[in-house]
Amino acid sequence: MSEKKIIRQKMLKYVSRLSEYERKKIEEKMQQQLFANPVFQQASTIGITISTAIEWNTYPIIEKAWEQGKVVASPKCIVKTKEMQYYAWRQANQIQDGYAGIKEPIPEKTKPIQSNVIDLLLVPGVVFDKDGYRIGYGGGYYDRMLADYTGATIALCSEQQIVDKIPRASYDLPVEQMITEERMIKIPKQHI
Repeated sequence: MSEKKIIRQKMLKYVSRLSEYERKKIEEKMQQQLFANPVFQQASTIGITISTAIEWNTYPIIEKAWEQGKVVASPKCIVKTKEMQYYAWRQANQIQDGYAGIKEPIPEKTKPIQSNVIDLLLVPGVVFDKDGYRIGYGGGYYDRMLADYTGATIALCSEQQIVDKIPRASYDLPVEQMITEERMIKIPKQHI
């Protein structure tokens, strides 16, 4: 088993053991930090996944973005090419279970959004290092997305999900900011 897989499994175990109360407390603090962040406040289009049970809850972020008149775009996975296409959506009847049980927009009921119009991309991950590099869920979809993406990137992660260093490949790209339950971490430009 690769080092990345071992680190991923260990961290997923930690996250899955959190009580509902602990999770909610961490999520609320992260969301407060995100909502106060100028990058979030100034973004008019936000790229965000629709969270699964193991991920930090993104529904309150989606609702806050809608309240503020922002366009919310979520990805649909194209399994064959391991790419993602983002679609803008506004109602629960515009999403359905998709790849790996992840909720995705229904293309016929939503509007495709090109990545270059997404001002802020919330990048999911399981483990992050101090330089903003991440270990995701193993599909490689975000590595491909980030290669051509030019907007701002923020990851939500608990302090426990940050380690000193993770194994990196040449195609790995860091996020620009990490928001935890305690702080906002800006990654110095030389690491990006």
